[in-house]
Amino acid sequence: MLGQGREGIAPEDEALYRCELASAAMAVGDEETAFRALDGASRIMGPLESTSAENARAIFGQESTKTWKGDPYERCMNALYKGLLYWRRGDLDNASACFKRGLLADGWSEAGEHQRDFEALAYLLGWVSALRGEPEQAAFSFREAAELRPGNPWLVEARPDRFNVLVVADIGRGPFKYADGADGSLVRFARPPSEERGIEILVDGVPMGRSEPATDLTYQAITRGKRVLDGIRAGKAVFKTGTAVAGIIVLDEGLRKNKGELVALGAGLLLLSVLTRAEADTRCWVQLPAEIHVLPLSIDPGRRRLTVRALAADGAPIPGWERDFEVEVPPSPDTVYWFRTGLNRRIFGLTGPVAPAEPIAAPEPPAARPLQ
Repeated sequence: MLGQGREGIAPEDEALYRCELASAAMAVGDEETAFRALDGASRIMGPLESTSAENARAIFGQESTKTWKGDPYERCMNALYKGLLYWRRGDLDNASACFKRGLLADGWSEAGEHQRDFEALAYLLGWVSALRGEPEQAAFSFREAAELRPGNPWLVEARPDRFNVLVVADIGRGPFKYADGADGSLVRFARPPSEERGIEILVDGVPMGRSEPATDLTYQAITRGKRVLDGIRAGKAVFKTGTAVAGIIVLDEGLRKNKGELVALGAGLLLLSVLTRAEADTRCWVQLPAEIHVLPLSIDPGRRRLTVRALAADGAPIPGWERDFEVEVPPSPDTVYWFRTGLNRRIFGLTGPVAPAEPIAAPEPPAARPLQ
């Protein structure tokens, strides 16, 4: 099991630390540690509002003094990964609850815009709903995913009754935050360059298909996180600048008219401006991918060799960037594999059988409201 020491981790960064730990654990195949880290993080990230004490500290201090709960896209990814790990343990009920929770997190926005557009979550919910014998929910979710990303043929055509294996792939790196604007008060997002644009799967040397993008996380971050965070940080910067200007005017007026109360008020406004920290909170889950891809496959049951190749922008395999996985494909249609590219030109994956184990957490609570 991956080490879980937290020396030097501030309490307000606990959820972020756990999310990063989960990404690292999944990359090395430690599903137990990954799940427990995601579960612990989700319990902190759940409430969307910071406490009154945290808000008071952040008025004059830095936004990073607040407990990190992630932007909507980060809460979505916590739910997506947790749902996949439930699914790999055969717990479709809790997998479904996680995907629903992620869609609800995606639907929350202070601006009330760009809600419910996380295609991968809708697609995964559709797949799990079909496996659970819920045809209406499955049809609704598949239709939602296809409408959100009509260019992906797998979102339109794939159904568990036609394919027995679903591949979910994390492609590339990004997005990450940086501070910009006056006083570093605006949050901007950037996406690191990625050589790979997808994966190809071969089974026993035979090409089976290529992944297609389901969700662009940079788009999710910019259209959800950027809009909200810019407004908050910009307002704080305006407050800082406004109090400084007002303080100078009032102080000058008090000195010219020899009025002590105006001098005191002006000095107080200047002090308030100095104490106000407008720097944006640039904490983010840096190990997230640039895109989430899906690829449904029909593979004969039995022991198989899966070869995963990273593909370049022109669709050609990237030389020297592939990996073989030995898998035992069961006859049931509920197998899900996860692969990851973008980390030092290596491919990671969760493909091995997950042995029956003791419950790894309390069951997920049901969604707060129906999705349909």
